[in-house]
Amino acid sequence: MRFKKIYIEITNICNLNCSFCSTDNRKLKEMTPNEFEIIINKIKNYTNNIYLHIKGEPLLHSNLEKILEIAKNNHINIRITTNGTLLKEKINILKNFDNIKQINISLHSENNKPNYFEDIFLASDILSTKIPIVYRIWTLKNNFLDNLSTTIVDIIINFYNLDDCFINKVIKYNNIKIKENIYLDKDNKFIWPNKANNNIKKNNQGTCLGTRNHIGILVNGDVVPCCLDSKGLLKLGNIFDESIDDIINNFLFKEINEGFKNHKISNNICCNCTYRINKFK
Repeated sequence: MRFKKIYIEITNICNLNCSFCSTDNRKLKEMTPNEFEIIINKIKNYTNNIYLHIKGEPLLHSNLEKILEIAKNNHINIRITTNGTLLKEKINILKNFDNIKQINISLHSENNKPNYFEDIFLASDILSTKIPIVYRIWTLKNNFLDNLSTTIVDIIINFYNLDDCFINKVIKYNNIKIKENIYLDKDNKFIWPNKANNNIKKNNQGTCLGTRNHIGILVNGDVVPCCLDSKGLLKLGNIFDESIDDIINNFLFKEINEGFKNHKISNNICCNCTYRINKFK
């Protein structure tokens, strides 16, 4: 079995505290380069694409350059999701790695950093000569642009000197090209899957790409079905203690995977996932 991608949480530490992000009581930790290399050696026969994303801010990692270097040496492509606050600071590291295939920047992050947008746009213009940049606004409701989203779009329009028709494109489409190698992506806000979300539970019908084309690895090595299981509620195993073969052949993995293939949800966590409900009705 090969995965299209594997999410790796190299740190669950973040420099922001956004209201839309999930909360948990996990121990704050930064994955060591040695731990990361162990993971890469275990997964490299199962994928050549990793996403530095689940929780935490990946650009905050104190050994970011070493992490990127390990991936590059093992011919692993990387996509990064970041709140953008450290993009300008890390630009000289990021631009040196041709295995970074995309940087996603969550422009809806809640922060008070001076010149936040300008710093991101200027850094993105430099990085986009080699790396595709995707600005994200993922806090919509029913694809409706609220005041915050509209303000962000206006800032983009003003900085890039776009015409007034751009806002109509944003309203109509989810993925919009701003300029060469820079794009805007919008999506609805979702509720992180949680045992307590019984109020949104629909039924056990549906499917998902978790376990089918991707899995996630939390900072402590716990393997989860997807990047939304930030609390490890559906722990499939631990990458430091087991092989990928052990994990994909255990009962829970097979139950979830076979259920998704047959459009049947096998557990309450996935039943209570609004992303699953929104995307795979």
